[in-house]
Amino acid sequence: MGLRRPSFLPSLDELENQVEARAEVKTPQRSAYFDHPIAKNIFWISLILVIVSHLVALSLFFFVD
Repeated sequence: MGLRRPSFLPSLDELENQVEARAEVKTPQRSAYFDHPIAKNIFWISLILVIVSHLVALSLFFFVD
């Protein structure tokens, strides 16, 4: 005795068509390395902080007696 699918749910063919239709919709191109804009912002901020801190340390090393 097999279980029957409830009548209020869409048929499996309809669900399959919906999935195929969603797969055909093209998503906008994203960056190759960062899928999330916050991750990209954190990367750039940390890179800038590292460069600035190295420049400050270098200037202190050379110009402070």
